[in-house]
Amino acid sequence: MTSATPSAELVQITANLKGFLALPPGDKPSPAILIYYEIFGLDEHFKEMARKLAAMGYVALVPDVMGGKVFGYDEVQAALPAARAITDGQFVSRIQEAVIFLQNHSQVRPNHTGQIGFCLGGRWAFLAATQLGSHIQATVAYYGGGIDSRDPRYAAVPSLLPLISGIQSPLLLQYGAQDTAITSDEIGRITTALAGAGKTFGVQVFSGVGHAFANDRRSSYNPTVAADAWNLTLAFFQRHLGAA
Repeated sequence: MTSATPSAELVQITANLKGFLALPPGDKPSPAILIYYEIFGLDEHFKEMARKLAAMGYVALVPDVMGGKVFGYDEVQAALPAARAITDGQFVSRIQEAVIFLQNHSQVRPNHTGQIGFCLGGRWAFLAATQLGSHIQATVAYYGGGIDSRDPRYAAVPSLLPLISGIQSPLLLQYGAQDTAITSDEIGRITTALAGAGKTFGVQVFSGVGHAFANDRRSSYNPTVAADAWNLTLAFFQRHLGAA
């Protein structure tokens, strides 16, 4: 890990899509990681995560699929409709543009692109894995809500399990055992479907924590579990993307 400071800025990915891009020091080609945020939008937590990954040697890009909408963590009722207004088709289209942007970037190592998402972004990471095929080499999803939910809160959110044949990258799915929105039954259905389709994946369920345990700006944050999950994430990316 280098001690030099990465560069980071808001960039124009396409005419209709911006993103927060953090580049590692130097100019050698590096693995890239797409970051998908929670329902609250492109806030400082995810900018900080991009900088953190860049300092470790990754090109990190947070596509702003919500188009500049940012909400406080106490504004769930306002954030949910804005986030859910992004259809699966719209999301995939925007991430395809982000992938092309990375593939054309001189500092990105070809065929070494991973992705990580949290909450809604965890579902988006799973969805992207089903649609982007060989363009993605590793996927990590933290407490991705709505992948195959029976919860009334996700009644309008289509299950992603019918799409898993398209997944070509290894997955790491991480959950909190006390997450009231993602039950053990749902995790079981996801696990069974992935195993039945012959996919390469791992599932980690942490006891004693619920949703959003990895966000240090939220009351649900658990520093010990967050550190354990982050170490698993970094090891997963190193194994499947190579050394940064």
